[in-house]
Amino acid sequence: MSICDDIKRKYVRLSKGQRKVAQFVIDNPTVIATQIASEVGRLADVSESTVIRFCYAMDYSGFSELQDKLRAYLIDKGEIAAEKKQISTKRLKNQFGAEIVKQDIAGISKTFNELNEQDIQEVILELHHSNRIHILGFRQSAPAAFWMYNNLSMFREQVFFVQHEAETIAQQLAMMDEDSLLFVISLDDEYEDVLTTVEIAKRKNVKIVAIRDKALKNRVEPAKSVLLVPSAQEGGATCTIAIFSLLHLLVEAMVNQNPQNYHAFRQKNEWTTADSNLIAIG
Repeated sequence: MSICDDIKRKYVRLSKGQRKVAQFVIDNPTVIATQIASEVGRLADVSESTVIRFCYAMDYSGFSELQDKLRAYLIDKGEIAAEKKQISTKRLKNQFGAEIVKQDIAGISKTFNELNEQDIQEVILELHHSNRIHILGFRQSAPAAFWMYNNLSMFREQVFFVQHEAETIAQQLAMMDEDSLLFVISLDDEYEDVLTTVEIAKRKNVKIVAIRDKALKNRVEPAKSVLLVPSAQEGGATCTIAIFSLLHLLVEAMVNQNPQNYHAFRQKNEWTTADSNLIAIG
């Protein structure tokens, strides 16, 4: 059963807002696969939280799983079209696919080999010990920032995604204190976009960690720990995959600090979501 068929099957149990998301997903699978949840909400004329609740109603762990399902669906559609044109996809998979996987693995290995293990451990501990975590990343960094927000939110409370809106930024800065962590993702010369936010957070003694593709020049480093990754401009999709692999490592390593508590939170959150869906259905 395709993801679109699954959505149609579960359509009756969705709330009014979730049905708008469902129809938008069916009509625009490519958009969902390439945009962040807040942008999908804007395009579908619903809130970002409604998009996330739709994912839960579909029994997905979050927006990233919905994207994974849609990417697989789009790939399958492409393979069917290729078969109709009598193109040998099996050989393509064996040769081209293997080469792509090889490049991805090499990119991930290169990234991790060049990182400082102590810096990684410091970031993990900050994620584990901070009372509040604010994830900041604009433009090209937004998808990675939202992925981090979405996955951290599954395991702990007080995780916030800083949207590129002046009012939202001001509200979140007002919340930050010395027990907060500002997690900055800044790729492809985007640091100027987040500079003011970072400087204000620094003056409030907020702990700051960063993932960037280059070291700062002619500027004092505000972050306690910095993880440098390859530039996506130089390495393309392979570098992007390496960045998401690093984020995955950070989340899993944080959970490993106290697996029982983190998994208990996730289970409780899933039960709460299931209960809210039942209320919406009724």
